[in-house]
Order: sequence, then structure tokens, then C-alpha cells
Amino acid sequence: MSAPLDSLRDLVSRVSANPSLLASLAKAEKVFQFRPTDGGPFYLRVKPGSLEAAAGEGSNPVATIMATSQDLVDVFTGKADPFKLFFAGKLRVQGNVLEAQELARLLGSARG
Repeated sequence: MSAPLDSLRDLVSRVSANPSLLASLAKAEKVFQFRPTDGGPFYLRVKPGSLEAAAGEGSNPVATIMATSQDLVDVFTGKADPFKLFFAGKLRVQGNVLEAQELARLLGSARG
């Protein structure tokens, strides 16, 4: 397992323990792919009322997010602002940038 995947799984647990955040996923069904520039890929699958983080490639991602493993860990733990990393060129998004922004807001809400 990778450090960024472990950090994402921690956030998934926090979202899963929060009924209002789970309710906000009632109509969601999408996959976000993460590709650390210095590690193996992993993905986040969002389904109505649930999240799943797993190693490997997700099918038909709405967005693929690329950054170093450390930058991803910092985003997932709240030490870094994903928007600042994006505008600094340290985090790249392929696909639907608006979906990636929504993901950032959801994960930020899980951190409190």
C-alpha cells in the first residue's frame, strides 16, 4: 500500500462515518483516478451513499489527478490546498476539472 492511498482511505472512513456527507453522495456515481508521479496508481469510486479507495486503475474516470505522492498526502491530510498546488503547476488534472473541484470540497468537508 502507498502512503497517499492510506491517507485517502482515512478520508473515506471519515466520510463514511458522517451521515450528512454520505447523503450528499445520494446521486453520485463516478471514479477519480490518482497517478502519483513517483508511485503506483489508485482510484476513488463514488457510488450513491458510499466511497471506495483502491489500488490500481479505475474504469472510466471523470478526472485523473497527477502529483507527487507527498503532495497527494498533503492534500488528503489538509496540509496543502489542492487549488494552490493546481495553480502552481504541482497538481495536474486531466478530464473534468469541475468534478475534481467537487471532490476537493467533499474531502475538505470530511477533514472538518
